[in-house]
Amino acid sequence: MDRTGLYAVAASRLTLDDAGRSIPEEGDDRMGVVLGTWTAGGGSTQQFLDALFRSGPTGAPALLFDSTVANAAASVAGLAHRFRGPNVTVSHKEASGLAAIVSGVDLLREDRASALIAGGVDAIYESFYKPHDRFEVMSPDTAFSSRLAPFDAARDGFVLGEGAFGFWIEPGDDHRRGHGEILGVAASSVAGPINAWPSRSEPLVRTMQLALADAGLEPDDVDVVYASANATRGLDAIEAQALTGLFGDGRAVVTSVKGALGEFGASGSAACAAAFLCGRAGRVPPIAGLDAPDSTASSLRLARTAVDAPGPIVLVNSFASGGALFSVVLRVLSLGPVKE
Repeated sequence: MDRTGLYAVAASRLTLDDAGRSIPEEGDDRMGVVLGTWTAGGGSTQQFLDALFRSGPTGAPALLFDSTVANAAASVAGLAHRFRGPNVTVSHKEASGLAAIVSGVDLLREDRASALIAGGVDAIYESFYKPHDRFEVMSPDTAFSSRLAPFDAARDGFVLGEGAFGFWIEPGDDHRRGHGEILGVAASSVAGPINAWPSRSEPLVRTMQLALADAGLEPDDVDVVYASANATRGLDAIEAQALTGLFGDGRAVVTSVKGALGEFGASGSAACAAAFLCGRAGRVPPIAGLDAPDSTASSLRLARTAVDAPGPIVLVNSFASGGALFSVVLRVLSLGPVKE
């Protein structure tokens, strides 16, 4: 297995433990995996081709070949834990992790599975890093600063992150057994250049409205927003415009995990994990490094320090360069603010 496979197997095991679930020895035909990834298969392909070009066919590591396909990580997770239900890999660049959760909810609603592990996994490798460096989409800073902070006036690009985040999702009304509920999901897109962020706010607003409608809620019902903002000039400005248009001067607290974790294919599922875990404590984490908010976000209630959550309803966004758009509405199981 390459690192994405290792991450996927480990995260799946931790997800089962967190959910208090065990899989029968003979496996389960109704349990499956939906995994979002931007990088799976790439690291193994790089190693395989390096060996092939250096030493010829006899020098290429045959056992690594199976891991050169993007669906290998989800497959090994399913094999390791004896899931024989749907095994799906979703790849929508930066939005892959949230896309997997949206896809998982759809599978459960269609009764294609009784339960799923859904989430995202990414592991950075050299050939993935180099084009991002060449296109100058990452921050040139070599140390942490406000230039890496989403919505900051000085922002100038992101840092690539990696890791895995998994969720046990199943239909039912007893959300008290877990961390909360997924109330609504939405998937949309916008026409634009293949590597460009959306240049208009309307498609982002539409996607958030679709998720809220699916949840049976209105914008005024939202307490916390985990934004897709990643410290790029374009995405942050457009999302700030979209959030301002939808929430105005409302009470919703807006944050983003990418100042702390970076940008990667699992960042949307990372935001869901933060929403559930921080929300359980009744808190909203700050936007790491945010010093001077950009004027485009001046009317938003940005989390510059850790603050109490106004309530349990959370909207999570994940927007990809190239135009894939996803939003999810959650209700977190809150235990109230933690005493300092």
